[in-house]
Amino acid sequence: MRKVLFAALVLLLLGALFPQVSNNYPGYLVIGFGGELNKGYEMNLWFAFVALLAILCALFMAIWLVLSLVGAIKGSVDRLRFGRQRVARRRLTSGLVEFMEGNWSRARRQLLKSAPRSEAPLINYLAAARSAFELGFREEANELLAKAEACSEDTRLAVALNQARMQLQDKHYEQCIASLKRAKQLEPKHPALLQLLKQAYYLLGDWSSLRELLPELEKHASMSNDELQRLELQIYQHQLDEAASRNDKDRLLSIWHSLNGRWQRHMALRSLYARQLHQIGDDTEAEKHLRWLLNREWNAELCDLYGCLIGGNPAAQLSTAEGWLKEYGESADLLTCLGRLSMRNELWGRAQQYFEKSLLLRQDPVTSAELARLLGALGDKDKAAQLYEEGLMQAVSNLPQLPMPSRDSPLLGAQA
Repeated sequence: MRKVLFAALVLLLLGALFPQVSNNYPGYLVIGFGGELNKGYEMNLWFAFVALLAILCALFMAIWLVLSLVGAIKGSVDRLRFGRQRVARRRLTSGLVEFMEGNWSRARRQLLKSAPRSEAPLINYLAAARSAFELGFREEANELLAKAEACSEDTRLAVALNQARMQLQDKHYEQCIASLKRAKQLEPKHPALLQLLKQAYYLLGDWSSLRELLPELEKHASMSNDELQRLELQIYQHQLDEAASRNDKDRLLSIWHSLNGRWQRHMALRSLYARQLHQIGDDTEAEKHLRWLLNREWNAELCDLYGCLIGGNPAAQLSTAEGWLKEYGESADLLTCLGRLSMRNELWGRAQQYFEKSLLLRQDPVTSAELARLLGALGDKDKAAQLYEEGLMQAVSNLPQLPMPSRDSPLLGAQA
């Protein structure tokens, strides 16, 4: 503002001084042209000076107008060109926000509108494909994935991962695994790829393939140690279960012996293996594992199973279980186990004593039934019948309270 005021003041001063200077210092300017015409022009010096300034100002204005016109045209072209890109960026941003919020229909619309002019059409097509998938448009989702893959050669992994996620969500596990195996050839150590492959194998129940994947998951999948151990335990449990369900003893033994020592000493896994050995009829081998487990940690369920085994040496089994009686003390479960092992060794009196002690500690229908059939075989039918009745009432203890006829009342005939 100060510069404008200063320039205006200077012009006013010059305008005031110019008439005086021109009157006091008159002069002429003669411009001649040589040659045959010998022409010339004569004019006032100050007029010539003003005319020259006017010409220069006009020339400057003409140049300024041309440059301004060129700039305006260029600006219009840029606005037409880059304005569309700005609109595309705004639509992409809006579409991604809608995508993150789960507004699939609006996200799909915004992303597809901005895709032709987007600076990163891969993002548009991938997000639009997922939005179409969530809306149930499976064919459109596949078409958009194909467009995304056509954007560049470096997009195949991103497209494959998105396609695998959709197939996994649709429970097409075999197709998902096939897509991931193709992608694995491009990037074998990609963490997200390995995680998806783990999920697909897990949901499909392909425990052998999942076990083969464990080393890669441990190295590259960014899984915690606890998560890896839980997964590894589940794999071994399912493999053992599959072999036992097929009654495949060789397969069961092969899987167990393929485990390292740390897992063979795992209490829960070894307990499962012992149960499965009993399930397939190998009680001799099951007895070894149950003995190993119960020597280290008391477990009532395993003790109950130990009493049901038909081992190769019943006397040694009974001796082992009596050792637990000294170590862990009397309990209903252990006493019932000892009663069964005593019967296995045909020690009827000792078996009766163990069963009776067990019932003193806990009223149990199973123990009652064991003692009842022993007494029945020994000839004490009345006591056996009483125990059967007690055991039955223990098993169905939730009977409702109902009036019962007195034993002294006369029998009534059937009433309509």
